[in-house]
Amino acid sequence: MIVIADSSALVALSTCQSLWVLNKLFDEIQVPQAVFNEVIVAGKPQSQALRSYLENKVMPVDLKTIEIKHKSRLGRGELEAIALCLQSSA
Repeated sequence: MIVIADSSALVALSTCQSLWVLNKLFDEIQVPQAVFNEVIVAGKPQSQALRSYLENKVMPVDLKTIEIKHKSRLGRGELEAIALCLQSSA
């Protein structure tokens, strides 16, 4: 099973040194580029640990290919995570 992770969950798991749980529960972990960009900002908590963990898990997303209601209420990371889910299920 694939999981598409968002920044809040990743930071929380990394903070309590539990990113390994994702590997135990899921066959594949994916994150959209925007989520990766959010969590690796220098100076943010857990940025170095997440950069290493997510190194080969970043997936490209084209937001032009989807329609999502209320797009303006969501951040780029959330939009790309939804789009990646839709891409994966297609």
